[in-house]
Amino acid sequence: MTKNNPSVEYYKNLDFYKDMHENGYSLIDGRKRNSKDAYDGKSTKVFAPIIKKIITKENIGNMIDYGCGKGKFYNNGFYIGNKFIPPLSEFWNVNIKLYDPCYKKYSKFINNETYDLTICIDVLEHIHENDIDWILERFFNISKKFIFLNVACYEAIALLPNGRNAHINTQKPVWWLNKINKFLKTQKNIKLICVCSVKVDGKIKLIPLEYGCKIKDYL
Repeated sequence: MTKNNPSVEYYKNLDFYKDMHENGYSLIDGRKRNSKDAYDGKSTKVFAPIIKKIITKENIGNMIDYGCGKGKFYNNGFYIGNKFIPPLSEFWNVNIKLYDPCYKKYSKFINNETYDLTICIDVLEHIHENDIDWILERFFNISKKFIFLNVACYEAIALLPNGRNAHINTQKPVWWLNKINKFLKTQKNIKLICVCSVKVDGKIKLIPLEYGCKIKDYL
């Protein structure tokens, strides 16, 4: 598959998530998530301080949030524990492009634009594995300095409109390691962190895959 010829599943998923944005979706426990809260960008909140330090230390001038959902927290403050974080547009204080093909407000992607930093959080596990290569290739093509990824390696609590689990591409960290290594062989100037979220005894554990840098440098 390529960016000009994605899989059939890719387009089916786009339609699913457009529907979920507009109408909400069912959860595995039988509850329903309303449209207002459906993919509003909450997954980005926990990584906000790390991304802030990446922006500062790597001298980032502009960035793209690839798969931003509704992007609610770019204009709304929030708490991490007891600490208040201002809206991300203010907190990060950098030129930000928001992109999500499933949410009309941010659905426009400009092919020739490049960014110092690309972030993609809680997205890749929602994409069919046949399309991962061209998506990663796109990240490397549009990124000049840094790529920050977060991938969930477990099933979601959300269900697609067809009843299937929303995490259609649940892989182990080593799978993502091998995928990323494939591209880094020819892109050694790019720093990259991929935080794999795994479940261990019911608790979430973060496993960072690090290339050209260490996550501890941004904690």
